[in-house]
Amino acid sequence: MARRTTYHHGDLREALVSGALELIAEKGVAGLSVAEVARRIGVSTAAPYRHFASRIELLSAAATVSGRRLSAQMRAAAEAVPAAPADEVGHAVETLAALAAAYVRYALAHGAAFELVLANELSDFHDAERRDVTRGLFDQLLWPAVTVTGGVMAANPLLRSFTAVVHGYAYRPPGGFGGQFPTDMRGFATEEELVADEAAGAVRVLARASVPA
Repeated sequence: MARRTTYHHGDLREALVSGALELIAEKGVAGLSVAEVARRIGVSTAAPYRHFASRIELLSAAATVSGRRLSAQMRAAAEAVPAAPADEVGHAVETLAALAAAYVRYALAHGAAFELVLANELSDFHDAERRDVTRGLFDQLLWPAVTVTGGVMAANPLLRSFTAVVHGYAYRPPGGFGGQFPTDMRGFATEEELVADEAAGAVRVLARASVPA
């Protein structure tokens, strides 16, 4: 039975968004149902429409919250990379690797992240707050990619590769690639940390290969 999200009078909107995020983490964006979210938090199926006029409005609100949380974790990871004034490109490479690890950790813990933020259903739905959050996510990726490759156009293939790698690691089969990852490999305490580290390593290799000769 699904875990029930409780709420107190006055924060129904927040409870609905939390319930939507839980459901999306389990079933993906296509699995979001307003009625199911209402059932999970113990309200009538009509109650969500006090705050959200449609499913897509709830989806957009959930995408905004998810994107904001992901952005905060990625920003913290990037800020933790030691500054290297004498090696700007090397610093940018390590920043991309750190961002990859942060994204994989988030996706493993919370389910669909980019899938939610970039859901096709939302492409024509105007939401200024979600747009700003999405733009902020890509801005975090853009500057290190441009620094590595030397230009915006040259950065595009690297950003596509970044996306492919992090998605591949974040949405791997539950049993891992061909079986469970060993939890004690190289001193990592959890499988999630190992996967995040391997994703960072893959992005590091791609980024270094994208540095102009």
